[in-house]
Amino acid sequence: MNSTQKTRSIILFENYVHSPKTRELYSTLINMFLKFHDISSWDSVLQMEKTSLKEKIEDYLIHLKNQNKSPSHMRNITFAIQSFLESNDFEGINWKKIRKLIGKHGKSRNSRPYTTEEIKRMLDVSKSLRNRALILFLSSSGVRRGAIPNMRIKDLKQMQLGCLAVTVYPNEHEEYVTFINKESSEALTAYHERRKKQGEILTPESLVFPSANSYRKSLAVTDASISFLIRRIKIAAGIGESTDDNLLVHAFRRRFDTIFKLKDNANISLVERLMGHSTTISLDNSYFQPTIEQLFVEYQKGMGDLTIDDTERLLVERETMKDEITELQKEQSNNKELLNRMTKYEENQTELLRVMSMINSGQARLKNSDDGEIHVILNQT
Repeated sequence: MNSTQKTRSIILFENYVHSPKTRELYSTLINMFLKFHDISSWDSVLQMEKTSLKEKIEDYLIHLKNQNKSPSHMRNITFAIQSFLESNDFEGINWKKIRKLIGKHGKSRNSRPYTTEEIKRMLDVSKSLRNRALILFLSSSGVRRGAIPNMRIKDLKQMQLGCLAVTVYPNEHEEYVTFINKESSEALTAYHERRKKQGEILTPESLVFPSANSYRKSLAVTDASISFLIRRIKIAAGIGESTDDNLLVHAFRRRFDTIFKLKDNANISLVERLMGHSTTISLDNSYFQPTIEQLFVEYQKGMGDLTIDDTERLLVERETMKDEITELQKEQSNNKELLNRMTKYEENQTELLRVMSMINSGQARLKNSDDGEIHVILNQT
């Protein structure tokens, strides 16, 4: 809660909002609201007269709207304040009316994914290994920016094709697994090797992306600094406007989701798992538990399209084609074996019918031998 003292109202709020990440986001947004109006504490909000509080919320939203803040950001603010008030039985605010100040719930015209060409331009203006590794990590994994600060090296696992499995939000209710491709993995390795040369001892507990200039202290990078970095890079690359909050970190995630769901053979349930989403299929979250190998098979479907470098993408597509050819050859081999077995089975059936016909006509009989086997004996005519 930063400098905010945990009074009973805050403890109730923390137990009201179950998700740790949502609690952290809501707490930050509430503190921003307090700072704007110079309100001394969270409890002071609960002591306000309802009409006065409603006006302060409206004034804050109008201020943000004039600053071209995104509708989703403003809606999150209303949800944050509403959650705090409801958890403390503060009622009487017309939230439906307040949210009309924000406008329609649809996406803004700039709410779109980055293109591969735009990410390429961002990489071109990013000279540091850290920034390049972060951009490729975000674009190839589709993780939220909030997953980055506490991510540790032990959360990465080597996979085939030079990829890494990434455990996101480990040991939390939202824990899930996604992947980064070979291109991203190599950039991350180069960044970590640079940290080692600068004197840092990397262990499984080391942060994947510590704060800049804090190698020896290993301070965690913050959500805000990630957004600031991406904003600075995209402006330097000539992408979007400086006030375009819709085209920041989440645009990597939109690209990831779009690439996979446009695949003709996409398994939507698996794609949703790679995104860390709860699936929309009834009971799927309780009963459907795919393995990491099954998730990786799904990831490989979009791995080539996620790759930024043209040469690297061609190599990925080549490897994918080789794998498909190998699978096709295995399938053909299996089909050939099955055909041989069916032919043999048909031949055995034909022979069996011939023997049964001879027995029925009296031309042959069955006889048990001493070793337990049954022999066909031709009758003498």
